[in-house]
Amino acid sequence: MKMTVNRIRVVVLGSPRSGKSAVVVRYLTKRYIGEYSSTGDFLYTHRVAFDGAVSEVEILDTSNCAIRGCLGEHVRWGDAFAVVYSVCERRSFLAAAELLSLLAQARLPGCAAVTLLGNKRDLEHAREVHAEEGQELSLRFGCQFYEVSAAESCAGAALAFHALLREARALALLLPAPRRKLAAYSVSKVIGTIFGKNSKSVRKKRPSLSI
Repeated sequence: MKMTVNRIRVVVLGSPRSGKSAVVVRYLTKRYIGEYSSTGDFLYTHRVAFDGAVSEVEILDTSNCAIRGCLGEHVRWGDAFAVVYSVCERRSFLAAAELLSLLAQARLPGCAAVTLLGNKRDLEHAREVHAEEGQELSLRFGCQFYEVSAAESCAGAALAFHALLREARALALLLPAPRRKLAAYSVSKVIGTIFGKNSKSVRKKRPSLSI
């Protein structure tokens, strides 16, 4: 992983229909779009000011990366990770737990910023996952936790992403680069073993957008 204080790479993970793309776009543009293509990854570049400093943030919105066997590549690339699930779909919550487990198995403790995001909190009538379950899962894996609504407001997404970026920037200042690289290699090796695929075989040029 290459990272300076001025650049932070964020990987957004989650199952289809969790609303992760809507959360990313809501954070970046303050707009809500309900339908997205899920056929490939999309890379956003964005400059953000917080805590008195400006950072260049690259956000990779992934699509079915576990199925396509490129999760290891994404983990090598990223400095911070947002794992998104829908509070209206327990299956997406279980998928998020599996992703957190993969990260926890492979990375060195404290080498990457991770946050768990429960999306669609506005759909209370359809809720299948309680907030307490998200809190318990985040405590188990030692990561941040937020419930947000991409449809309702940009405030929750902004709060969650800024907290994640703040943690990633603090780690960049405290943690030597060789330790971060070792952690990334460990993640890639374990994930590659689990899925039995070579991430290089699926590497493609990603669509990108600067905002």
